[in-house]
Amino acid sequence: MGNNSNTKTSTGGNFENQWVKFQYPSQLVILDNSNSTHFRVEVYNSTNTTIENMVGEVFYYKSNRTDLSCFTRAKRITIADKSGIKIEDGLLVCSYVFLSSEYINTKTMILNFDARKHRDAYQKIADTIVVKKVPG
Repeated sequence: MGNNSNTKTSTGGNFENQWVKFQYPSQLVILDNSNSTHFRVEVYNSTNTTIENMVGEVFYYKSNRTDLSCFTRAKRITIADKSGIKIEDGLLVCSYVFLSSEYINTKTMILNFDARKHRDAYQKIADTIVVKKVPG
């Protein structure tokens, strides 16, 4: 994961790239795996960016809004002035933020975090994230 020469790390509590900007708890480390066509960042509780230390991720994906609306425990939310849904199961907190109006192949930002120990990181990022660019 961290050996890709295109990846960049961010520390100190503020992150920005061509896709988004947000604040995060300063003790965490952001690994930016984004490129000119895809957005993906991973959040770790250590500079050792192994899967055991991952606490969350934020990325763009194409989803099916109709399928997502079928989740019975979904709560409607707004993040970055965009509508979406949030699903929590005690282990994970996951938000799907709709960046386009289509119902199929909807451009979606996904925030997926460990709900047991890192709900605060999810909340800080969700509260401060700004979408700068939406994939084509």
